[in-house]
Amino acid sequence: MDVTAIAASGMQQDLRQVDSISQNMANVLTPGYKRQVLMGKDFSQHVNLGLAAAPASAISGYASDVLPQLRIDASAGTLRYTGNAQDLAIDGMAFFEIATQDGPAYTRQGSLHTDARGRLVTAGGIPVMGAGGEIIANGPFSVDANGDVRQGDRVLTRLKLVSFANPEALLPLGGGAYAQGGARMAELDVAPSVRSGYQENSNVNTSQEMVRLSETMRHFEALQRVIQGYDESLEKTIRKLGEF
Repeated sequence: MDVTAIAASGMQQDLRQVDSISQNMANVLTPGYKRQVLMGKDFSQHVNLGLAAAPASAISGYASDVLPQLRIDASAGTLRYTGNAQDLAIDGMAFFEIATQDGPAYTRQGSLHTDARGRLVTAGGIPVMGAGGEIIANGPFSVDANGDVRQGDRVLTRLKLVSFANPEALLPLGGGAYAQGGARMAELDVAPSVRSGYQENSNVNTSQEMVRLSETMRHFEALQRVIQGYDESLEKTIRKLGEF
């Protein structure tokens, strides 16, 4: 077992944990944002993998085995009333599908408007998809609870709402948008509803994130002391051997 490899792997995981916490804190006010969580192995699993690894030659394999995976917390945020009929929130576990330059993506942000081409787009100007593709509104619109987009009494189309069996595997793209990543599309038992005049807040809890940051820093410092202690012990051993 290489103690320094185990400690170094843990420290790298702590650095990635700090990155995820920073992303969460930076997006605490981003509508529809889902907090990032770094899922790694616990200490006993680190030790077992370290024991199983051959000295030196298996260090790279050991590091890849314990590499933590970035996941999102897909739990719903609270809804905030805005009174703007073009602000939409999904009541249920589903996402709006949007069309980015790199392909389909998914978001819980529903602050919509029409662009110069008459397309229904997000606040960032990304087209929102309907059942038949891009939605052309060319003027004021409203959205029913079932996702139907209306202009007056005429139904233009229905918003494309997508659900996932494992939404935690969605890949963050930034700004509250997600690529499919390893998530699998699924049918919901209960159809989600669209709430007009609301926005979904991010599900980031600043107090919890500060606690996570404090725990991560203490863990990093503890592993740092492990490496320092190991180096000091090794130095004393070499010094003793030199006395013979």
